[in-house]
Amino acid sequence: MHTRNCRNFKGEIEFYLKNGQNVYDSKIDSVFQSLKFKTWLCRANIKKQEGYHAAHLLFILFMLPLLQLKTVNSFCRKQWQQWSRCRKDTYYRFKQNTSYRWRTFINGINHEIFDRLDLHSLPQKDLCFVIDDTILQKAGRKIENVTYVHDHNLGRSVLGFCVVALGLFTGNAFYTLDHAYFFSNKRHAKTPEKIGDPRSSSGLRSYEAMHCTKLELALSMIQRAVNKGILPGYVLFDSWYSWPWFIQAIRNIHRKIHVVCRLKNSNVHYWYNGRKYRLSGLYQKIRDGFKKDTRTGLLLKRVKVTLPDSDEPVVIVFSKGYQEPELEPANGRKKKKEPSWVAFLCTDTSLHSSSIIKKYIQRWPIEVCFKECKQMLGLGKDQSNDFNGQVNASSLSFLRYNVLNYLNVAENYATMGGLFESLADDAAIKSYSARLWEFFRGLFCVIFSKIFDLFDVQEEFQDYIVALEQALTGVTPFQGCET
Repeated sequence: MHTRNCRNFKGEIEFYLKNGQNVYDSKIDSVFQSLKFKTWLCRANIKKQEGYHAAHLLFILFMLPLLQLKTVNSFCRKQWQQWSRCRKDTYYRFKQNTSYRWRTFINGINHEIFDRLDLHSLPQKDLCFVIDDTILQKAGRKIENVTYVHDHNLGRSVLGFCVVALGLFTGNAFYTLDHAYFFSNKRHAKTPEKIGDPRSSSGLRSYEAMHCTKLELALSMIQRAVNKGILPGYVLFDSWYSWPWFIQAIRNIHRKIHVVCRLKNSNVHYWYNGRKYRLSGLYQKIRDGFKKDTRTGLLLKRVKVTLPDSDEPVVIVFSKGYQEPELEPANGRKKKKEPSWVAFLCTDTSLHSSSIIKKYIQRWPIEVCFKECKQMLGLGKDQSNDFNGQVNASSLSFLRYNVLNYLNVAENYATMGGLFESLADDAAIKSYSARLWEFFRGLFCVIFSKIFDLFDVQEEFQDYIVALEQALTGVTPFQGCET
């Protein structure tokens, strides 16, 4: 299928970003080229037969948070023709297209990133899959498939989506590999339900969200990642996912993959010295055997047990004094009471007790990812009523995070926030300069119009505006602008 363009790739933006005299020397544009965005868009069937190229629309949508804009409508109302002349309906149709395979596209871009960073040369034990979920709260009841989901941070149910994410921690960076939506059975009466055909790429998202649990979604994402050739040493997750059958299912995907997780005191019984114990009962059994670990400074006790319905031995490490890291200080809020003891499970029995806890802490980057995606990269902020539009928005948020992480490694910024602020400042300079020129251009049009009317000049003054712009090309930051 061929694409008929009404303008060159990225239109005016291409001139701005490639010209060495531009104020805005975009690192994002070079990343789009080096990671072969246009190629992977075509392979994922994200292409158009006519009009603006899909890469042009993706670039604009990708840049919205860097331009400090929240919605497509805000971008179009600014009338920044030097960036794009597309109207908002063009973007909405692009976001809601049912034939686009966003999961395939994200996998392709991740493949390019991993090849350039040579992640496949890292030891398997240094690669960790991380599983977690987050709540995207929504205010609109007319959003397709929105349901009431329980938010553990708030302690109540909220209207929105639950997104289960799979990430890869490489030791110095974190990348999101895949994500899936989860719907609950409780929905508002006015909420439309739109479950697609699982044989289509767009219908599969809503079908699996309706018919699969969060554990099943996580397993399918791990299986897809392993099929793509990414083989981690460990899979990390918190206590919510620590069910024995889930741990065993991960081990069955590949025997070289081990599990490190935190445990909760549930009805699960573990075999220890020929008897079954709940986690609290097992703690009472070994509570007098704690010793201080010099590596972590914690009181630890290690026991070897067997999971129910399994002959494989695993290690449980009990700890006193362990505290989860904090994303931000809880000012004005009552801190949660820390338990007197916690327990961690590891299927790699050769791993030292302190190494198990240090390995589990490597799960924390996914929490940072969720926070930064929500605060800076637009995760959960999309207002589209169409479910495909919501999938597009979440895919773009995680894509931005991966690209910024890729740049972060290359540019050696201390934090993701520092890189984001640098890119946002560049975009602010460019957008302010463009808006300033639009003001003067409008002023020139009024002046020429009044002069021509005063002296009764019978010709168009637009040629003079063009000549003026051409004369100022060498000193303005808008070289290549079609106006």
